[in-house]
Amino acid sequence: MKIGSKLILFYSSLTFSIALFIIVLFYVSTSNYIDSAFNANLCDKAILSAQRNLEKDAVDIRTYQLIEQKYKALLPGAKEIILNDSDRTLLHTTLNKFLTPKQQHNLYSGDPITFTKGNLCGAALYYPVDKGNYIILVTAHNKYGYKIQVHTLYLSSILLLISLAIIILMGKIYSDRILEPLKHILSHLKTVKGNNINVRLKETGNRDELDALVHSLNEMLGRIEEAFKSEKSFVSAASHELNNPLTAIQGECEVTLMKERSKEEYVESLQRISTESQRLSQLIKHLLFLSHHDDDLSSLEQNSINLHDFLSEMAQTTERVLFTDFTDGLFCMQANAYLLKTALQNFLNNAVKYSTKQIDLRLKMYGVHPMIEVEDYGIGIPKEDADQIFQPFFRASNVRGYGGTGVGLALAEKILTLYHAKISLETEQGVHTKFTIVFLS
Repeated sequence: MKIGSKLILFYSSLTFSIALFIIVLFYVSTSNYIDSAFNANLCDKAILSAQRNLEKDAVDIRTYQLIEQKYKALLPGAKEIILNDSDRTLLHTTLNKFLTPKQQHNLYSGDPITFTKGNLCGAALYYPVDKGNYIILVTAHNKYGYKIQVHTLYLSSILLLISLAIIILMGKIYSDRILEPLKHILSHLKTVKGNNINVRLKETGNRDELDALVHSLNEMLGRIEEAFKSEKSFVSAASHELNNPLTAIQGECEVTLMKERSKEEYVESLQRISTESQRLSQLIKHLLFLSHHDDDLSSLEQNSINLHDFLSEMAQTTERVLFTDFTDGLFCMQANAYLLKTALQNFLNNAVKYSTKQIDLRLKMYGVHPMIEVEDYGIGIPKEDADQIFQPFFRASNVRGYGGTGVGLALAEKILTLYHAKISLETEQGVHTKFTIVFLS
């Protein structure tokens, strides 16, 4: 079922239920009021009948005329029965015909009681006078009240059906108006394709939830477009970088196979092929790491790593690196040793590549957090390139004569981000480059 139909069904059902409840409550209240008013008239008629028939000699002529006038005006179609308490047989027979035993018991309390017998309504009154005790029964059909009740019921039903029709019609119109921007959004989203991802949706200007949705979708499309462009650039650069060592290997093989070579020439050729193969293998490993989702990398086994021992070992296996520990040497962190070494080794390898001097590797504390510094005193990084060095395959403008693929720092940043590390850079071209890594967790 479509959203518009669901909205119409829900709100129509809700409104119909509320209207039905109100109409039923109104009908019941009206019916009770009509019955109560009619019963009150029956009681008044019984009292007037008693006064008219039993107290004619006890009141003056003017009072009696007033009673007679009220008696004739009130329920002229009513029938009355006057029973003498002395005739017990007739009394019991008549009372049993109209009243229950409980009502007969309550009759002698002095107040008139009302009763119903089929469609007949009535009132009974116990009226003692000097010449005896009497019971007056007044009965009548509530024809006008019944007509009013039936008319009210028919009118309420018709109004309920008309209201339901209006609600459904208005719900249809209003739901179409509400969902029109959503249909517009859906139609435009269908036009978004791989070669047409720069489509943006137009906001309605109502500043409502749909406008917020359109704004969020436009932001999402912008991010997707940037990711798509970055992916295309990544694939293009990766293809180029993979092609270079493959071309070198293929060319070396073709040149070597053109004629017979000496043993030394074959060894030299195989060494060049081995170098390019290692370069290709390293590049593929880096690309695989970059393609991994963060959840995949963070799920790898982690161990407690003593940073002093860890960095000291890396310094010993990397040329020209001097390790200095400014802490107590006991700080440990939870990490995957292979990933952490891969990230930090990329910083050290770059320092060795772009500098001929000593490289400083320092372990310090930044408040309660461990901080690692890698500083070399080589060619430095141009200021205009400093903001882009962590982008995959980006290489600074002053490293054209140096080997490399431009994925090392991007991989290092991806790994260190898993451990909530903040990386900052201080550099001056031709003077030094210092990377500072602070582990904030």
